[in-house]
Order: sequence, then C-alpha cells, then structure tokens
Amino acid sequence: MVLWTAILLVSLGVGASEPTSTTTTIPASPAAGLALKPMPPAPAEMVPPRLPPGRVAPTPVAPGPGAASALAAMVAGFAVLASRARRISGAEQTIRESLQDSLFSDVDHADLTTIAQTVAGLDPGEATAVVGSLSDDELGVWIRELDGWRGGFDPAEQARLFTILAGRLSSGQLARLITQGKSTELMAAVGTRAPAAVRVQLALLLWGDRDPSDRGWGQIIELVEGAPGDLVETAVAAESLPTLAVGLLGIHQIQPGGASRLRLDAMVRFLQVAARFQDPHLKAQLFLTVSEQLRSSRRLHPVGRVTREDVLGRLAGLLRSDTSAVVTQLNHAADPHGNLLSQWMQDMIEADRFDELDVLFSDLIGPGDRLAFFSHPGLDPARPYPNAANLGYYTGAYSLAIDGIADDAEEQINLVAQLFAIVTGLVPDPGGSEVRLPFSPLVDVHAEAVVEGFRAQATSLKQTLWGLAKPRTPDGLLWNGAGIAQFQDAWEEVVEVR
Repeated sequence: MVLWTAILLVSLGVGASEPTSTTTTIPASPAAGLALKPMPPAPAEMVPPRLPPGRVAPTPVAPGPGAASALAAMVAGFAVLASRARRISGAEQTIRESLQDSLFSDVDHADLTTIAQTVAGLDPGEATAVVGSLSDDELGVWIRELDGWRGGFDPAEQARLFTILAGRLSSGQLARLITQGKSTELMAAVGTRAPAAVRVQLALLLWGDRDPSDRGWGQIIELVEGAPGDLVETAVAAESLPTLAVGLLGIHQIQPGGASRLRLDAMVRFLQVAARFQDPHLKAQLFLTVSEQLRSSRRLHPVGRVTREDVLGRLAGLLRSDTSAVVTQLNHAADPHGNLLSQWMQDMIEADRFDELDVLFSDLIGPGDRLAFFSHPGLDPARPYPNAANLGYYTGAYSLAIDGIADDAEEQINLVAQLFAIVTGLVPDPGGSEVRLPFSPLVDVHAEAVVEGFRAQATSLKQTLWGLAKPRTPDGLLWNGAGIAQFQDAWEEVVEVR
C-alpha cells in the first residue's frame, strides 16, 4: 500500500521537486540497454536559421504523452482494479456473514435484505465473481431461507431479487442457483431480464445438467425460442452436438430406480428453431446427430404427447429448410455413404411417414422442368451439377432403407411405389394395376418396363430405383447428357461402396 501511495503521489507531483528533464537514447547495440541522460539547458536565446528562398518554416509539433502521463494512466487503471477487488471482497464478506445459519444464528428478513442490496450494488462482472465464490452449501442456505420461518421474502420481494440476479449473473452461476431451488421463479426472471446470450448459454447448460423430472424443465426451450436466431446458431455451433442431442432427448426416471423414459418435446421444438439456421453444414450435423441419438434410444418408452414420429418429421423439416444445400453437405462431407440417412429413411418408412420423403424427393427433382434442373451446372466449380448428385445420393439411400425393411419383392415394389407416387403418379402395386405417370419426363411405357423387369426379377431393387430416378428426354429415352456422371457417382457411392 505504501508503494502504491508513493507512485500515486509522484504521478500527481505531490511532495516532489521538479524532475530533471531527460531524453531517451537508443544504443547501437541492443544488449546495451536504454540510457537516460540529462538534457542540456536550452540557450537563453536562439536565432532561427536562415531558410532558402521559397521555403517555409515547419509548424512545430506538440510533444506526445510522456512517461509521466503513461505512468499516471497505469496507476489509474490499477486503482480501478483495486477498487473493484475491494468491492468484491467486501460483498463476499457481507453475504457470508448474512448467511450464517446455525443453532445460534438464523438467517432472517434483515439478512436477506442486506444480501439483496449488496448484489444490487454490484455490476454484472462483480456480481458473478461474488456468487461464484460462494459454495453450493451457501447458495443452498440462501435459496432455502427465502422461505425461512424467521421472515423470508414474500413473492414480490423474491421476484425483485430474481430480477436483479437474472440481469447480473453469468449463465454458469445462474445454473448453480437454479439447482438449489426456486427454479421456476428464477427461470421466469431469466426469460425476461437476462441478456439473450446468457439465456441461450443457460439453456445449453441446463439440458446437460437436468432432466424432465426437475421443476423448470419445460421453461428451458423457451430461453432458446425467444433469442435471436444467429445468436443461437453461434452458440450451438460451439457445443458438442452429441452431448446436446442426449440432453434434448430428456432421458429420466419417473420414479427413483425405475425404468428410464424419454420426453421429446424439447427436441421437437429445438429442431424447429434449428430449421432457421443459416449454415447448411451445421444443419446436416444436427440432422445426423439427433437422428442417431433417437435411434439409439429405441428401447426407451416416450412419455407425454410428443412421439418419436414427431421428431422424425421435424428432422424432415430440418432437411427441407434448405434441401439442396443440406443434402449436398450430407452427400459430400457428413454422410457420403448414406448410412445414417438411410437409417432415418427406414425409420420414416416404418412410421408410415412417406409424405415427407416424397416431398424431399420432389425438392431434389426440382420445380418445373426436371431435366433442366438436373443438368444445371450449379455455382461451385468443384461440385458441378449438385442437383444430379443429390438425386443419385437420395435414391441410393432410399434403396438401402428398403433393403433394411423388406426382403419380399412384392413388398419392395410397394415401398418403391410409395416414394414415386406423389412425385410422378407411379403406382405399381402387387395386383398388377396400370402404371400412371401424368407428366414427362418419366414416360409410362419405360417406367412400366422398369417395374415389370423388377417383378420378373430381371433387375434388382437398386437398378429399379436407379432407372426410375434417372431423368428421361421428352421422347422417353434415358438422359445421357450433363449431370449423369454426378448422378451415377453419388448413387454408386451409396449402394456399391460400403
């Protein structure tokens, strides 16, 4: 303390004589250090030198800040830090003394008021540091004594306290408080008073730390739904997606020691938020991670009104939010062999959710002229004809899904028909009804020949789907122009390279 006082007095010029002016000389050798030499006294009168004709004397430049001002700024900065440290230390001591809870010292209304006023006098950084210094036991006493028998806080006082805490604490310290109780009331304050970034980070923390048997579980998703989409996307991109997906599954035990159950409402609502993200790679990773975690929990029974089929449908919505871009990410980076995509398709087929698969297929075929969409070169020279590649990839994954469900040829024909029914009108059923294709470039006679070849076991399931998905010219011939190589390569990557 004596040293800082001396520095402050010197910087302010108190108790010191006028210092000798110095100049800094930089030595020729870097190892020689810096030498401080006294400046020679200025002459009493200096005559300016004569200037050549036409020259103007330069304007004098004021000297920059010197060492004294830099030292003063440094001392001022340290003074601010020291002041904050004193406030934090004083607040910690005050709160700890107020939380003394024993046989001879119980926390009363005056103690709680002192704590509330102390926290209210701190800025967010100071408040976070003070609460962070308290142990879980101390936090537990604080929250418990809000309803204490010696004059706890009434609901209005508790609401004011939670408003103060929500506006000042970090997500980590809010999460610690929530685990001690009053989670519903504190979460309500966080939802309206905490900064958006704190709300999102808190939700991501709570999904990993809590389960649906805890109070306030249903409020967690609301913290994300009310935040700006770009902020949520940035926070999610920095998370471990498998860990997040497990938290979203809501695995819990209804009774201690009983069977585990799932609550899927948070996962469904989160996927709806994720559909508004801008990064197709993040969407693709989320699609794969959530679908894989959902499949891995098939033995667990969901409780509540939200079912696995609802989650499957939201995953379809995540793909449809930017179909071509997300499927491109799956195809070229995240799931090039279609392993996880085909498993999700299989789950969709078994759940009788063909409509979403048909609509996705229709998106990849493209609106209007299918052939023009298929043969469009795209915008990325490294990945030409993206629509053709995605269509081959999707068709290959669908064939794997059918293989995983049915061995019987007639049943496989039914499943093939389900995919093409909405898009093309193709309905080849086991009874041998006519194939209906109301518009080109698929042509009745060629599609019927493909299906009949499959019925006669002359072609495989994969060849049948390949022949139906590959576009044709208006006169019914298979298209062999632009995009075919991309279609074929993507299809083979899925159905042949295993």
